[in-house]
Amino acid sequence: MAVKPIPEGQHSITPYLGIKDAAKAIDFYKKAFGAVEMFRLDGPDGRVGHAELKIGDSSIMLADPCDQAGGLTSSQSLGGAAIGLHLYVEDVDARYAQAIEAGATQVSAVQDQFYGDRSGTLKDPFGNLWFVSTHKEDLSVEEIRARAAKLFGGQ
Repeated sequence: MAVKPIPEGQHSITPYLGIKDAAKAIDFYKKAFGAVEMFRLDGPDGRVGHAELKIGDSSIMLADPCDQAGGLTSSQSLGGAAIGLHLYVEDVDARYAQAIEAGATQVSAVQDQFYGDRSGTLKDPFGNLWFVSTHKEDLSVEEIRARAAKLFGGQ
């Protein structure tokens, strides 16, 4: 049997986050988003060298930053979010509240959006932004553009 070029359970693109205190981040993602730890390799210094988490049907990878020039840098080091992660869930209101309870900070409250989702934005304790959404309406590109124009003062 031939080896698959994309491992079972993975997608073509998987976010890889550098997070100071990656072990704490893993615990947070479990509490906030129901993440399941699929694999973890700690280095000799006890820091997370590599971890894979499953959230819903998708994966993220993360590690403590390697602190080398040109290496993986954390959002904490940048003083702002280096990445935003979009997470679709069954019940955005419940998952958003769960994430806040676990230690996330509200950036924007959950509300219905012009593009057919109900969503809100959180910042995790490690400086990364999470756009948490539930898809509510299937809209055409034209419908989304018309709603955007109306909302933002266009046409």
